[in-house]
Amino acid sequence: MQKIYFETLGCSKNQVDSEKMLYLLQENDYNITENPEEADYIIINTCCFIKSAKEEAIETIFELSEYKTTGNCKKLIVAGCMAQYYSAELKKEIPEIDAIFGIGDLSKIIDAVEKEDTIILPESTKDSLYKRTLTTYPGSAYLKISDGCSNYCSYCIIPHIRGALRSREINDILKETDYLIKNNIKEINIISQDSANYGIDLFDKKKLPELLLKIDELLKADQWIRLLYMHPDHIDNEFLLTLKEVKHLVPYFDIPFQSGSEKILKLMNRKGNREIYLELINNIRDIFGDAIIRSTFITGFPCETIDDFKETLTFIKEAKIEWIGGFTYSQEEDTKAGNMKEQIKESFKKKRLDTVIELSEEICKKKLQRFINSNQKILIEERVEGEDLFIGRFWGQAPEVDGLTVIESANAKPGDFLNTTIKKLNDKDFYAVEV
Repeated sequence: MQKIYFETLGCSKNQVDSEKMLYLLQENDYNITENPEEADYIIINTCCFIKSAKEEAIETIFELSEYKTTGNCKKLIVAGCMAQYYSAELKKEIPEIDAIFGIGDLSKIIDAVEKEDTIILPESTKDSLYKRTLTTYPGSAYLKISDGCSNYCSYCIIPHIRGALRSREINDILKETDYLIKNNIKEINIISQDSANYGIDLFDKKKLPELLLKIDELLKADQWIRLLYMHPDHIDNEFLLTLKEVKHLVPYFDIPFQSGSEKILKLMNRKGNREIYLELINNIRDIFGDAIIRSTFITGFPCETIDDFKETLTFIKEAKIEWIGGFTYSQEEDTKAGNMKEQIKESFKKKRLDTVIELSEEICKKKLQRFINSNQKILIEERVEGEDLFIGRFWGQAPEVDGLTVIESANAKPGDFLNTTIKKLNDKDFYAVEV
């Protein structure tokens, strides 16, 4: 059996694509290795959402291309978003690349490995693949419900790479859900470029609540559904009230607001404003009680003045969002924002981002205090080597992006839930003991 080393860059949506390709490769008698030096084929699933992602992809390509001379690699394949968007440029500028594989029909990855074609950009299809080689921590997995995006935010290149929103068929999603359940998955994290808009292309109506109710019927008592990546302009009270009926849904809402300035939101091609978004946050907390909200913000968007930035800080203070991530604006070609004249200096963007993160950490620590001395079910991820300590997450901590919970236990098992009492907060991580 020939060996393949697979490197995944970028977001969790890329990770799901990689898991499906890994499964297909294994089904076609390829052995997956974690050692690139011994691999006959190396595949890099790339991201190019922002400048830093492109730089990471290029650096990784050059690093792994060395195994064509120092290892067994006879074919280096670059896949994913960068491969799709910059296929001709990559093949021309980096001769070490043997094949380019785009983001359409993932089943064509076998052709990329076995055929002589140097550029394969398969057409996008409705994703009916459901079997995967899981690469997440035990007990947790992502479930991608759509691809592409039709919001056309002025700063975002995703619609140009992955196209307009394409929702998966409900039956295909349910088949994949069943597959995850049979693989002992306890936490299903719903993802897409815009989860809230699921179904608008298939039914001319948002269908996420109805989809979740169908997923809900498949789950057992000790399983979670978590919602990630919901555009705020597609969430209303009716939507929220229907979500409330989903028994296994944890009250965790990942909603990227991006700015608190009405002027900047309009330039971003957002429909909402500060008042509308604050009302949305209040409605979520009214309906779901002890809800946790996560968001992201962009600093240094073109034309952002000091006053605009102060409006964002005021919004964050008033919203009291538990978890905040942020990034400096990245000027991307083929986007409206990229062609705006009033671009902000990188030093200003970075300083503003530091201010946002500093403020968000203060709010986060205050908001998380309410969980101290509470009993919480923790999903165990891994054991701390040599100690009776484990690392896991309670429902208010999403995988990879939020804080963690350290648990003192002699009986915990990765992939299972453990009943605990949270004793204290260390920075943004909890310490808990088994009960």
